[in-house]
Amino acid sequence: MKEFALINGKIVTHEKVFDGTVFVKDGKIDCIKEGHDDAGDIEKVDVSGKHIFPGLIDVHVHFRTPGGTDKEDWTHGSKAALAGGVTTVLDMPNNDPPVVNQESLEAKRALVKDEALVNYGFYAGATGDNVGEIAEMKGIAGVKIYMGSSTAALAGSSTGGLLVDDLQTLEKFMTETDHLLVLHAENEACIREYMRQFDGQEDPAVHSKIRDPHCAYEAVKDALHMAKKYSRRTHLAHVSTAAELDTIRKFKEDYITAEVTPHHLFLTDADYAQYGNLIRVNPPVRNPADQVALWEAIKDGTIDMIATDHAPHLLAEKNRPYSQAPSGVPGVQTMLPLMLNAVNDGRITLEKVVELTSYNPAIKFGVLGKGLLEAGYDADITIVDMELKERICHKFLWSKCNWSPFHNWVLQGFPVMTYVAGNLMYEWRDSFGEEIGQEVDYG
Repeated sequence: MKEFALINGKIVTHEKVFDGTVFVKDGKIDCIKEGHDDAGDIEKVDVSGKHIFPGLIDVHVHFRTPGGTDKEDWTHGSKAALAGGVTTVLDMPNNDPPVVNQESLEAKRALVKDEALVNYGFYAGATGDNVGEIAEMKGIAGVKIYMGSSTAALAGSSTGGLLVDDLQTLEKFMTETDHLLVLHAENEACIREYMRQFDGQEDPAVHSKIRDPHCAYEAVKDALHMAKKYSRRTHLAHVSTAAELDTIRKFKEDYITAEVTPHHLFLTDADYAQYGNLIRVNPPVRNPADQVALWEAIKDGTIDMIATDHAPHLLAEKNRPYSQAPSGVPGVQTMLPLMLNAVNDGRITLEKVVELTSYNPAIKFGVLGKGLLEAGYDADITIVDMELKERICHKFLWSKCNWSPFHNWVLQGFPVMTYVAGNLMYEWRDSFGEEIGQEVDYG
């Protein structure tokens, strides 16, 4: 079996950065040695001047299989992930058909198992009447609950018929199931009220008014009151406002976690003038003050992780008038370069990036064998060049949709090699391996 050592690099953990050597054997990390080791007679991979990260875990992607493979599939989505240093993804259930029971999960699993080039897991989706089936499901990362819809009628990307917009049903999921609950927390009634107010407007900037911050605040407040009442494992997806963060701080416990997306960290409502529908997402990009609050929440630990909500759509769809365009942006390839650029700008540390993108996702979601560079863990490893300065370019974007709102952004810091289970699966800038990834286990 394959055995090699990564030599002359700087190892980055959630706690420290140090010179070290990583020994890999049979797809696992065999040992870590501080300092530069000559590695004896085994194969050596010299990563001088580079940083060695644990492979990133993106807990929030939409790879569109089944039902949306014109926008994305697992071959393209995997390549985008690998080029972004991401070695494990957890995929959302709003497919066609949606994943709402064990049968639909197994059907999706069969489609993905021979295509994925990264490791993967799946969510189930909550509806108004599948609590019992969800409670019996096995092998899922969690249950996605859409408290606010994003159907075409609400001018957004389909949630696949998944919607839980009443608190009584939410309470059933909290009390009658044991899985992690992952919430898209926007109040449906609130969104519909603002839709009536702004009906007929076609400026994409109206999206941030229709899905007003108050809608997110009300949903988060209601959900966290209930989660606290039942001491229920609850994860808040794509937090975007200062009001949500203030509420999360009041209710924060080990069993309550929250994520933020790169697009909310790096784009605001001032950017509609340049990008229009390209940055139309649910929840929407917010004002600069909310963005500042998100960065502060990263620093103080209110935010536990960064996840992309990678949600590709065809460029032709995005170029429609606002009322006909879908919501969502691709992001799995650009997350790490954006964060590394922020490190170079002094906004965040390397250790914090690893905590947010590897360590915490593994710990909080119970993904076994991932998120750490330690003996016995899977050899999912990302090699980073902090000096590499490049322009984000469509030519080297691997998502099937082949666009990004960050096209033409010049960033410093990129992943240049990505290993999955000890296999070199990506090398800068367009070389990919062919080994199939494995479904993850949870503990």
